[in-house]
Amino acid sequence: MSVSPDVTAIAARVGAASPSIGAVRLLCIDGPSGAGKTTVADELSLLLAPTFGAVPVVHGDEVYEGWDVVADEPDPVRAFAALAERLRGWLLEPWSRGLDGAHPVWDWALDCWGERRVVAPAPVVVLEGVGLGGAALRADACATVWVDADPALRALRVAERDGARVAQHMDRWRTRENAWHGADLTAEHADFRIVTG
Repeated sequence: MSVSPDVTAIAARVGAASPSIGAVRLLCIDGPSGAGKTTVADELSLLLAPTFGAVPVVHGDEVYEGWDVVADEPDPVRAFAALAERLRGWLLEPWSRGLDGAHPVWDWALDCWGERRVVAPAPVVVLEGVGLGGAALRADACATVWVDADPALRALRVAERDGARVAQHMDRWRTRENAWHGADLTAEHADFRIVTG
């Protein structure tokens, strides 16, 4: 997967930023499914590590409560907004006090919450996933990134990555993410836009 523009510009922005939550510089990466968010997050984590040490990455797939994002919330806009508030409580608020944050990890095979992951307040922490660059989270971010790709390529990547087990869910998921991104105007508010190919 190729990435454009050069992610070093984003790393430079983060490196020059003051901490945005306690001692944490928060970097939010958002975009539709299959766009390449995880790849961009991994590249940025590697680029920033020589300056800041290990850069934790929190993935949306860990914190969605299954395909509904937040259980018992059928409206996608309210569901993604509720997820952001959960993340503020689980992670951002403890970091603001210099404490470890922690979040439950969704077990997709068992369809329930599994282990709990502790995320210490590192100098840089990346949130990546659909909805993780929304208004309630980007308000405290030192930079936000929108990652996108051609829709056909995105669909192919999801199929190659996740196989037939997710095919039955993807039409509904795309409808939900589109509704959220349209309401939140996530792409329009991003500091950087990357198109992967």
